[in-house]
Amino acid sequence: MNKGEKTRLSILEQGMRFSSQYGLIEVTIGAMAKLCGLSRSGLISHFDSKEDMQLAILDYCESQFMLHVVAPARDDEPLTQLTKLFSIWADWTRELFNEPHLTCPFIKALVEFNCHTNSPIHKKVTEQHNRLFGYIKHKVELGIRAGIFNPQLDPQCAAYELYNLYLGHAIAKNTVLTEHASELFKRNIEHLLTSYTNKT
Repeated sequence: MNKGEKTRLSILEQGMRFSSQYGLIEVTIGAMAKLCGLSRSGLISHFDSKEDMQLAILDYCESQFMLHVVAPARDDEPLTQLTKLFSIWADWTRELFNEPHLTCPFIKALVEFNCHTNSPIHKKVTEQHNRLFGYIKHKVELGIRAGIFNPQLDPQCAAYELYNLYLGHAIAKNTVLTEHASELFKRNIEHLLTSYTNKT
């Protein structure tokens, strides 16, 4: 990796940390240049525009999510894999950067750009969320096929419940019950997954 590549990687890492705290919409050329100790022209040499940088940060966030959340949660047994996935996902940026005030950058970006339907960032983050939703749904389907989950379980409905439980947690953990939010989230995930199991 040459110097330019290292600098770009450092910008993306700082951008992920920054957007996990303040939101992707606050990521600007000026803010990132100051944060990374670069001149504005120095930072612009790595990206075509602010939007280009924001899109690159989202891609970087997804690569880190795959590396630090999806990969460690992999398991041959779908129920175990889903339990591990949500347990790791609960506070993944906080644990990755060891900073307690961080939250999920994907959730922040989805909320921030929800009304900007023509924005490439809206398109990107929506695609990312759809991929994750599809991944969860697929794991539920595997659990049904394996006889672990109730055969009458609707995979889309189950994935929707699980996904939305995380969305609620991402907001509530910084507003109410902050001290025990992660513990309560994991307990609720386990309860929900248990309710899906085949009792026969």
